[in-house]
Amino acid sequence: MMLAIFAFALAVAVPDAGQCPGSSTQEIDACLAGRFDKADAELNRYYKAAIKRLREERELASEQRLVQAERSWVAYRTSECGAVYENWIGGSIRGSMALNCQIRLTRMRTYTIWLHWLTYMDSTPPLLPRPDIESVLAPA
Repeated sequence: MMLAIFAFALAVAVPDAGQCPGSSTQEIDACLAGRFDKADAELNRYYKAAIKRLREERELASEQRLVQAERSWVAYRTSECGAVYENWIGGSIRGSMALNCQIRLTRMRTYTIWLHWLTYMDSTPPLLPRPDIESVLAPA
């Protein structure tokens, strides 16, 4: 199910200028860059909470694997969104397309970290609120 949501989110990555007002490509890209910064800050907050939980539970091996996974994921995001940029290299939309890619992947990663590392199998409440998965499907 999550894979289908992820694939759909990437398929509808065309930016919606109504979501980022501006009369120029630079203004729209600046707005999208701000949204990316916000999404990345939220991801970092969730990631740090996950690391803190693993340290408190003395799960050193899991912590090391999560750190490794996060580094690999950042490299993936860079490559994937770089490929999107290259795909649109002939047009002024290339920056918006790459930024939308970064926003969507970052939002999905935040949700994944929450699901795997900040929730519990019993009725214990999650350590942080559930990220809005619908934001992955909505225009960035």
